[in-house]
Amino acid sequence: MQHELRSIPPAPRRARMQPLLAHRWPLLISGGFMVVIGTLIAWAMFLQSSGSFSWGHRLDAGPTDTVHGAVKKVRPAIRFGGKDWDDVHYLAPWKDTDLYGYSFVDAGIYRVGDKVTIEVLTEFPNINRIRDGVLRADRRWLYAQFWIGVMVVPGALLLLAWLTAMFQLRQVLVHGDVSVGRVLKVRTVGYVLPEMLMVTYEFRDHRAKMRKNRHWVRARGALGVRLAKWRTTDNSGELPVLHDRRFPQWNRLLLPQDFLESPAASLQDPIKP
Repeated sequence: MQHELRSIPPAPRRARMQPLLAHRWPLLISGGFMVVIGTLIAWAMFLQSSGSFSWGHRLDAGPTDTVHGAVKKVRPAIRFGGKDWDDVHYLAPWKDTDLYGYSFVDAGIYRVGDKVTIEVLTEFPNINRIRDGVLRADRRWLYAQFWIGVMVVPGALLLLAWLTAMFQLRQVLVHGDVSVGRVLKVRTVGYVLPEMLMVTYEFRDHRAKMRKNRHWVRARGALGVRLAKWRTTDNSGELPVLHDRRFPQWNRLLLPQDFLESPAASLQDPIKP
């Protein structure tokens, strides 16, 4: 290890995109998934809000006609908007045809066979409701704002956290100080694909203060293969560690060839969830 470190310059001068993009990838995947799916659902809710969910507003605006009908079915009460509502289905005559519809009304008012007063939109008779009733259950999750609040905004915060961590890693890889680290423990991370190793190591920073850290490494990468060999032979080893001069807690374990001007193997991607 000492022979390998003799030709190491102070630090790599540039950071490759692969380790930067892979850094803390669970944040990237989770945040991206939440933003994309939340945006799609919010857009779908926005589109449907201009359809059947606007019928109540159109009835309020009128003009409307009034007809009398009869209750055909009353479904069990549901609760929304802080009160209980009955789902009442009715049949009402309209000119040469019958209108079949339903509305949500205060629970306990109507029974099967009761007479009801129906409001009918004059221009589109298929849009109708029981007077003082509502056409749709006003659920929060049926509106775009709900999905933006529960998925898009948290997802964007996760992406912001990942972006911050990526710039931290770039700062370490481009401007960090090099030290010799001692590998303490290597274990396989369970239930994660691609296969990852968790490496624990210690090193002394530029102030000679002992530091300890751990992060994930791809098991099939050059660094992961080397760590796996040490684990199977039950031997510890030494590898270079880059750490930020101002914030030594920002640090990464690397391979000696990562410091070469034209490395034979690309900079590995230690990943921290």
